[in-house]
Amino acid sequence: EKIAKDNRRRLENKMASTTMADSHHIPRQAPVGAAGSRSDTHQQGGPPQRKEIYTYKAPWTVFSMAWSHRIESNSQFRLAVGSFVEQYSNAVQIIKKMPLSKAEEAAMAAAQASGESTAIADPDSLLYKACEFDHPYPCTKILWSPDNGVGGRSSKDLLATTGDYLRVWSVSDDGSGRGTLTPHKEALLNNNKTSEYCAPLTSFDWNEADPNVVGTSSIDT
Repeated sequence: EKIAKDNRRRLENKMASTTMADSHHIPRQAPVGAAGSRSDTHQQGGPPQRKEIYTYKAPWTVFSMAWSHRIESNSQFRLAVGSFVEQYSNAVQIIKKMPLSKAEEAAMAAAQASGESTAIADPDSLLYKACEFDHPYPCTKILWSPDNGVGGRSSKDLLATTGDYLRVWSVSDDGSGRGTLTPHKEALLNNNKTSEYCAPLTSFDWNEADPNVVGTSSIDT
């Protein structure tokens, strides 16, 4: 009986020490307004931040895409998307967001201020194709120039693609007033001058510090 009591006492002491040790690992509750908590606007009783989801249905399977870095009002919210078609002829589209009219902006601002729903009747209609150009083989990667147009360093709005070669393109407003663009191929870069065959370029990156420098990678053939 004495041995049973001693064993029971040791077990109780062990359980108590385990509980105390575990209590040190219980995370403290994050204060309201910290990371992962509700936003300050919601905490102060203001309207919740408006969230919008847009959908664009491409005519083919999308394989590569990239957001534009330009900050001009007519160049924001642009997405370049490349096709994946199992044949030589592929394509790249530039997708833009249609700007809201002043009346629509005023209505959405008033609804947001009053805390009412600011849902758009047909959000899918706000994305449209600004231009499209042919591309040999699917693009393994698309990137817009990291030059965002600040300081007037670049007058051309550039993007690059890789596939069989590295190609540099420019897009500009076509002057129609509909927000559509005109694409132009600026350069085709090939570092293989000794063979009629080229190794596929699998990826590339654009130097943000010096936009004149682009590095590529390829399959060693």
